[in-house]
Amino acid sequence: MRHLPPLNALRAFEAAARHQSFQRASDELNVTASAISHQVRALEDILQVRLFVRRTRAVVLTEAGRHLFEGAREGLDRISLAVSSIHPDPDCEVLTVSTVPIFASGWLVPRLTDFQSRHSRIQVRLETSVDLIDFSTADVDVAIRYLSQPPPDTLDARFLFHERLTVVCAPDCETQLSTPRDLAKVTHIQTRLRPEGWRTWLAPLGLTHLDDGSGPMFDNDSLALQAVMNGLGAAITHQEIAHPLIAEGRLVEPFGDSHVIGLSCYWVCPRQRRELPKVAAFHDWLLTQLTREGLLEGSSPTHH
Repeated sequence: MRHLPPLNALRAFEAAARHQSFQRASDELNVTASAISHQVRALEDILQVRLFVRRTRAVVLTEAGRHLFEGAREGLDRISLAVSSIHPDPDCEVLTVSTVPIFASGWLVPRLTDFQSRHSRIQVRLETSVDLIDFSTADVDVAIRYLSQPPPDTLDARFLFHERLTVVCAPDCETQLSTPRDLAKVTHIQTRLRPEGWRTWLAPLGLTHLDDGSGPMFDNDSLALQAVMNGLGAAITHQEIAHPLIAEGRLVEPFGDSHVIGLSCYWVCPRQRRELPKVAAFHDWLLTQLTREGLLEGSSPTHH
């Protein structure tokens, strides 16, 4: 049997962790702030661990809280998507978006609430894959992919940004890596999305001989970064995606802000779907978000 706490307690905890506020969580779930606090306290009693540090106007996740939040957010998102796929709201249009796992978990999913609040009649169904999409057979409206060359001109494609590849490791591993040559001392974690990632980063330094591609291979960056945080070795990843984990102190860039340009990120969809209102709305929202954060090529971050 699965060892699970009450679902209501998990929902309250996940909302409070996402908003870093019991009051904002209560507004979202349409209950009182004291009810959220009670549910979180009950969850802490069940797990026998503190999940939040409570402050005057906010709550801050503990290490245990951050670990639970990651699993709870992913689990609730998967439940919501599964329910939507079998029982869609008749008043909503379904928009199916396919993207690579690291962009989904590291950037898109944390911002989808903003899109849904602006477009409540569009229901996003998110799929993750690193494979190319055959739009003639796949039930997909939009794909976001990292590519080494532009998509075919038969598709509507928009270049978004270049990957900025960086080396990351766990804080305990940083002392072993004074210079890039020290990478010979640690395991090189590989990902299926970018099998040439290490050679791409090492090539400008003339150090490609340090990587023979023999390190453990993971299907996506999310798994690879989890392995890095657990001390398995170092990895090459997208700098902006890793930034939140670096800011939290769970990852470090041992060689500072040292990056190389990797694959190119593209928005891709069939031409005949580009002008559909649901597709146009998502396209415009995506570009606005990327521009605001300075990720869209040629843009700079704006602050509101």
